[in-house]
Amino acid sequence: MAQVLGKNRHHVKDTWRRISPVDLKKGNWSQTEYQSLFHLVNKDMRMRVFEEKASNWTAIGNRLATQTSMHCCKKWYEQLTSSMVKEGKWADTDDYRLLDELLRLDAYCVEDVDWNNLLEHRPGDITLKRWRQMVNHIGIHGLQSFAGQVEVLAKRYCPELLEVREALDSRPVVD
Repeated sequence: MAQVLGKNRHHVKDTWRRISPVDLKKGNWSQTEYQSLFHLVNKDMRMRVFEEKASNWTAIGNRLATQTSMHCCKKWYEQLTSSMVKEGKWADTDDYRLLDELLRLDAYCVEDVDWNNLLEHRPGDITLKRWRQMVNHIGIHGLQSFAGQVEVLAKRYCPELLEVREALDSRPVVD
């Protein structure tokens, strides 16, 4: 853009920041924004299963309206997706499996869950660690009962999307 305008890239960036939409929010994300981001990413996933392209963060950011596409993408990959995925200890699809099992289990509290046998392909300590990471981002809902936390996260992750997520993860990476 700077080359096309014949300007220094820093000047273009500064100008953009001055004229950027006023309704963009700064600071902590609200629970409504988290829920909207999950809803939009899940919707994008459903659409992408039939196409061979990456997530459309521009469209997601435009629909969210209070955050830029860059902030949405960073929030998703740097905070909401587990760092254990990069380490090879966890898969994105495991989030959906975890919530599906917890919904079926209908446990009253975290101590009622046999974490060692919840997901047969994952150790209990890793599964519990991921659960705690997920609960960390549900704000005041984190003060709810265990069953309430499962319900909030199930609305966000939509366990019924497991097959869609598996289909997307099994496709070759497109640049």
